[in-house]
Amino acid sequence: MGWIDDQTAAIKRLYNGIAGSVKAAEASRESQLKSLVSMKALTDKTTLLNRGISTQVGFNEDLIDTYVELATKSLVFEARNKELNKTFGITSMGAAALSQTIQKLAITQGFSGEQAIGYANSIKKMLPSLQQQGKESDKTYKSMQRIQHVLTTNLSLTEDATEAYTLYASKNGKNADATMASAAALAGVLKDTDGTMGYMKQAISGIAAAASETQLQFGKLPGNLELAVIKANALGFALDDLADTGKHLLNIESSIGQELEYQLLSGHRLVGNDQASEKLRGKSLTNAYREATLRGNMSDAASTLNTILEQEGTVLEDNLFAREKMAELMGIEEGQLSRALQKKKLLSSDDGLSVLMKLDGTALDKAASAMLDSGEMSLDVFNQLSTLNDTRTTDDIMKQQLTIAAESLVTLQSMLEDGQGDEVKLLREALTDKTGIKAFQDIMLNPKNDDAYIATGRNDTVGELIAKATEYSRNLVDMPSTDATSNLDAKKMVGGSDTVVPAGYGSRILTFPEDTLQPDIAFNDKDHIVASTREPTSNGAGMFSGQATDAGFMAVGRMIVAAINGSNLFSGTSMNPPTYS
Repeated sequence: MGWIDDQTAAIKRLYNGIAGSVKAAEASRESQLKSLVSMKALTDKTTLLNRGISTQVGFNEDLIDTYVELATKSLVFEARNKELNKTFGITSMGAAALSQTIQKLAITQGFSGEQAIGYANSIKKMLPSLQQQGKESDKTYKSMQRIQHVLTTNLSLTEDATEAYTLYASKNGKNADATMASAAALAGVLKDTDGTMGYMKQAISGIAAAASETQLQFGKLPGNLELAVIKANALGFALDDLADTGKHLLNIESSIGQELEYQLLSGHRLVGNDQASEKLRGKSLTNAYREATLRGNMSDAASTLNTILEQEGTVLEDNLFAREKMAELMGIEEGQLSRALQKKKLLSSDDGLSVLMKLDGTALDKAASAMLDSGEMSLDVFNQLSTLNDTRTTDDIMKQQLTIAAESLVTLQSMLEDGQGDEVKLLREALTDKTGIKAFQDIMLNPKNDDAYIATGRNDTVGELIAKATEYSRNLVDMPSTDATSNLDAKKMVGGSDTVVPAGYGSRILTFPEDTLQPDIAFNDKDHIVASTREPTSNGAGMFSGQATDAGFMAVGRMIVAAINGSNLFSGTSMNPPTYS
């Protein structure tokens, strides 16, 4: 018996715990629904007025957004020129005028207007004071646009690299075509007949990567720096590396001391031997490097460095101390020197390297000059250069050509070249003048007085409260009864008229909109009340669910409507006090 008593007590404690949780859940549910009824501040006149104003403002803002969205589709030229607005800091009309200049130049040069606008923006960032308006026939401006096209579009260089090369290309005169021609001529001079070496991109990328002081000092001789890039790359160096070596050797006192130490370690003097070029044979190689640096001839400097590596290669490979001293003498890292020696050995069987190192800028300058007419590159030559150095895939080229074709359609081309300025001006006037704005203003939501605002606010508030009541009714889970003796049998329930039942023995009321009162019906606080014109169903635990429950909670929503609309259930009249408060 003791064991049974213990189990019975445990079951009772479990039941009491469940009963407590059920009561808490019921209280929570009841509290949520009561909270909707008790939100009296939401029915205040001032609250409803402001809610109505908020609705009007929101509606009109939606109208404005829709109108602007539709109008924007007509602003085709402003959309096309928006980057000009931003980069140049000019009005839409100013951007349209500038765009007309750019479009004319683009058509003559064979690239699209959209591309030319991008090039113009890059030129503006690089040279803020350069006048671009009306310069479609200006040689300097054309050559800048051409450089932008070849470098950014065909060779896929970055905007920074393009800017650096453009500044370098423009330094020798007003026309940069000659400088670009030098890079283009490399393929012919270096016998790259099938165009598989990409010499032009190598040269331009190398020059663009060099410091401005390197470009300035070593870019004086036409074609010299382009050739120096190819030579330096073959040895594993950049232009700035060669420039730094020249500066280091110009410190005469220290470099002579380092050279003497190298001679002691290697047993060799740094003088051109019988295999050296004629201009270096029997001469001090370090002094030849100094002279090339002072003359600004980096091509000769690269050739001199190549001769040093050829003559001293075996010693430098085998003698650690000699290699360290040579790196110190040349002002480079030992790792750079070692890498250069490895490249030399790897390319020792390539006759092209020997030919390359003996070239100077003269041959390149002649080849570049043949591409020019009075210092300017003809359109045919430019197109050939552009085609031969176009690294894009066919689909990208197709897109450009089709865009150009579309822009060349007679009506559109005429508007892009001459008419877009007027179109932008006329469209702005039509969309922003007082007549157009007034016509749109007349269709905006505009309540005539406070009562209209209040009515709008009441409708919105009621709708939201009913929706919230419905949400509570669907989301809250029905809980079982805590009183086993109060279970109801749905089959014994009898439907009745919709009614308003005053509080009986307890504090709750049941309300429906019809005016049939049955005061003899009363409920206490333990009763579970469901009222609906639909047949309820029992869940077997003393509560009801399904459509009956939903309908009951919808009744709460209608009670809220009654409260807001001033029913005497909650607010008194001149003759009667409120039924409930």
